[in-house]
Amino acid sequence: MPVIGKWGKLISLFVLLIVLVTTNGEVKVAAQSQQPERVNKEISVPAKIAFTSNQHLFLVDGRDATGKIKQITKDGYAQIVGWSPDGKWLLFVKYKGNDNYSTPGYVWIVRADGSKAVQVDERAVFEMPKWSPKANKLAYTVNIGSNGAPSPLLIVKDVHDQGEVALQSTTKADFADFAWMPDGENMLVSLPAEKNKPMTLALRTLAGKPLAAYPIAEPPKVEEGIYPWAATGLQVSPDGKAVAYFVRYNSGSLSADGVPIQWFDLTQPGKKPTELGTGLAYPDWLAWTPNSEQLAFVDGTDRIATTNKQLKLADRAEKVKTVSPGPVVVDTHPVWIPKAPYTLLFTRGLATAYSYDPKKVMVPEQGIWRRSADGTEQQVTKGEANTADYYPAPSPDGKQLLFLRLDRAEHGSLFIQGIGEDADKQVELIKDITGDIGYYANYLPPWVSVYWE
Repeated sequence: MPVIGKWGKLISLFVLLIVLVTTNGEVKVAAQSQQPERVNKEISVPAKIAFTSNQHLFLVDGRDATGKIKQITKDGYAQIVGWSPDGKWLLFVKYKGNDNYSTPGYVWIVRADGSKAVQVDERAVFEMPKWSPKANKLAYTVNIGSNGAPSPLLIVKDVHDQGEVALQSTTKADFADFAWMPDGENMLVSLPAEKNKPMTLALRTLAGKPLAAYPIAEPPKVEEGIYPWAATGLQVSPDGKAVAYFVRYNSGSLSADGVPIQWFDLTQPGKKPTELGTGLAYPDWLAWTPNSEQLAFVDGTDRIATTNKQLKLADRAEKVKTVSPGPVVVDTHPVWIPKAPYTLLFTRGLATAYSYDPKKVMVPEQGIWRRSADGTEQQVTKGEANTADYYPAPSPDGKQLLFLRLDRAEHGSLFIQGIGEDADKQVELIKDITGDIGYYANYLPPWVSVYWE
């Protein structure tokens, strides 16, 4: 996963060199791919689809079976963030260079039909931007100081129908991470630990007015050198009553190999957080059910994402259940089907030692699995021995599934199939989708983003 701004200062030079060398190799391979092509022009899909290929961003309207793929960027490196709540705009970051590690990135939005792309800010983004869950409003941070003495600001802007971007507020970003509350009116921020100051979660208005503070640890013993530093990857439950997060250390190399995963009940501020497990600090691997009753997360240490990653579930009583059958498999990318009774989709394959070969997939035979509310599990997608499936994107009614099937480490096609009785009917929609494998094969950020109509 790319590291931006302040996180960069926490990672050792050794780790950075590994990431940069790996990424540069991946980009070189991706650049040799063909232009993406819509393979099937008979099937319409009620979804807007964004994807990357050859480092660039593309959009396609799945409802128009004969519609053309529209290329949005033609220079730099595009990274998808996600769709606005109403699906009218896609948020992305565009980097000036040919990777998302060593060059600055800038916040952009583009209309869903590809007709208008707008650069939101002339300043480089400091952390990933985030859409409000309720309105076409986005928040992001920029640094108005220097790299050695950063002075970050939190910017909140409204996006109007014609693409006009209006500034709503600018406040000091004194936090390690932030998350929108479900009402779209307030934010939960994570204040890092300092000498005589504990890690703290704070509820604030968009203008920065404090509403509540929740200390989640004792003040650190800074004289010991290494200590728990901040809660990151904040994932607030849909009802706004709880939050799951990762406890990062003040050491980037130590944090890269797995950190505590905790759950904090915002309705009981006097209660200590519950530690659920230990895992890699990827917010994409924390997933709440729409009714906020369960949290799916990926547990497992070691930065490699092709082995020692097990799917687990935590309920509102904060009891943890292991879903994975054991270390023989590797589980990632949990996604809930929005319709009750809530079914969990996730990727599962045989655990594989990390070995990058551009001509091979990282986890051969990896498929997408379904776990029903009654606990039964079934493999939903199944490719060949040399393929691997990623990014499950189920329709709201749980009847259709879009997913990416890789045939090489950095190359694949978008497929659609039914879930349940029609699970064996797989149709290739778009081929020659490319990206990089991410940090030790986490395949983050995603190469594909879907907005179902």
